[in-house]
Amino acid sequence: MSSDNTDFQIPESHLNILKIVSAMAWADGKLDKEEIDVLMEQFKVDLPVDPQPIVYLEENITFYDPFSTNPIIYEQIETRIKSESAFKDILWDYKDNPIPLPELVCKLGSIEDRCLAVKLSYMVIKACADKEGDLISPQEKVVYRQLLELTQLDNETVKKIEWKASQELEKFQHPFKALLHNVKSFLGKKITLQGLES
Repeated sequence: MSSDNTDFQIPESHLNILKIVSAMAWADGKLDKEEIDVLMEQFKVDLPVDPQPIVYLEENITFYDPFSTNPIIYEQIETRIKSESAFKDILWDYKDNPIPLPELVCKLGSIEDRCLAVKLSYMVIKACADKEGDLISPQEKVVYRQLLELTQLDNETVKKIEWKASQELEKFQHPFKALLHNVKSFLGKKITLQGLES
């Protein structure tokens, strides 16, 4: 990790998964803001408390309330900014220091870690469309297929992971739309139950 300006630490197992996902993010030769946002959300357990209010601006700049006079809040802001910077450094460093995917995947210690690596990779490659409007580029497809082969997960498991990943991505990118979908699903179930009772 190139950032030594913070005490930010990420567990070794999470760091390995983050590097796998970094390989996926860089598969098309670029790291998009949407991909970074998705990863920061997914790895938020490893980041310090998120002081409020917080707004993400262009160029991956994070803006916090600069007028806070509360020393605890101010300290949280400082810690959060440094940790976010260190987290992004891990993603950016992968471009200059790539590690072969087989070397990373063989370090995955459990089936849960393999499933998580696939889930996060799928979310990242679907996080934003390319210039042609395709959600997954040909280069990303190649690296993703390689990941699936290396993790040796069966097709049924992969389908479940991809479905769950798509649901989580939808909730993160379109929270209001996801809420409406959940309400419709709930109402639909209620109507079905009423129909069965009558």
